Amino acid sequence: MTSEEPFTESTWNLGIHDAHCHPTDTMSKATIIPSMKAKSLTVMGTRQSDLPLVASLAKDYPEKVVPSFGHHPWFSYLVYDDTGGEEGAEMDKKEHYTTVLTGTPTEDLISALPAPRKLSSLITELRRHLETFPKALVGEIGIDRGFRIPFPDSSSTEAHAVYTPGDAEDGKRLTNHRVSMEHQKKIFVAQLKLAGELNRAVSVHGVQCHGALFDIFRELWRGHEVEVESRKEMKKRRRRAKGGGEGHEYLPDIEDSEEDSDNGKKGQEDAPKPYPPRICLHSFSAPAQTLQQYLTPPSPKKRYPSRVFFSFSSTINARPEKGHMEKIVETVKGVPTDRVLVESDLHAAGEEMDAALEGAVRVVAGIKGMGINECVKMLGENWREFVFGDVS
Repeated sequence: MTSEEPFTESTWNLGIHDAHCHPTDTMSKATIIPSMKAKSLTVMGTRQSDLPLVASLAKDYPEKVVPSFGHHPWFSYLVYDDTGGEEGAEMDKKEHYTTVLTGTPTEDLISALPAPRKLSSLITELRRHLETFPKALVGEIGIDRGFRIPFPDSSSTEAHAVYTPGDAEDGKRLTNHRVSMEHQKKIFVAQLKLAGELNRAVSVHGVQCHGALFDIFRELWRGHEVEVESRKEMKKRRRRAKGGGEGHEYLPDIEDSEEDSDNGKKGQEDAPKPYPPRICLHSFSAPAQTLQQYLTPPSPKKRYPSRVFFSFSSTINARPEKGHMEKIVETVKGVPTDRVLVESDLHAAGEEMDAALEGAVRVVAGIKGMGINECVKMLGENWREFVFGDVS
């Protein structure tokens, strides 16, 4: 179900924002970015080697690029968790890979893999980039139950230069080893906590693990749920404030009054949180019941503290030729209009990326029963809130 309404130049001028893309994977086309129709690109970092590239695009095209720095789960096995052991303890390469990979890797494979990097070092580097770019996001981060690690590429300085789900079809040899979910979670949670500390939004990858992903967020949210009023309670309080005569004053809604609370409460509100303020579940493909987990409050008088957005693409989770539409229609219908984002998730800047964004807008507009321009305006407002927070 896609909209067939014309897509004009004035439509692009309204501002279409790519919430998740990877142009650093094809830097030869990066110079095309200024001439693209898209208003902005939210450029993801995935591993140590591409973080400087993300930073360079943000410096070269500050009006067009919003940088995002993170370590993707496909590269999580290259990270050694040094946060729980004794300070200064030596890392045993064989023990690391034997512990974090499923199955038992051979001596030859372990020998060919690089020495893993310390998690503490990774977090320090991410922090440096995030402090350099005050509006930057944390991403792409997450967990993935399905991917298998490839055999090391001897021509690359890393275990592999770029890993995508199509690598097996493209001839890259994949091992039978996966990264344990426990290890992926450690790398993921460390980055979520960094985002919470610096009050940054995150772009999240989750494949074949929708329940586990939600459980991780719920664990970090526990004890930080936000109190809300029912409509009935709000009406009662307003009547009391309005009809109480002298000595009574009008009280704003509880949710709206958080920023105006006393210094003690304000100090609590400003303290670093162990969870990000805003989350984008990129290329969201979970069933409608999983969506409802994020949208259903933990109790009638509380809500989850992070604002969760759901991003859709015509290249990954809404491809008619792949039979995705039947599955995705109910999910898109169920996402509130103020939580929807679009993305290309492509690895090269240019016309194909613009076309992918147009396709995603058409999908959302068609399913939501909206005009194209109306949909673009709505998506632009959502993107600004996701990246920058409440801009009203």
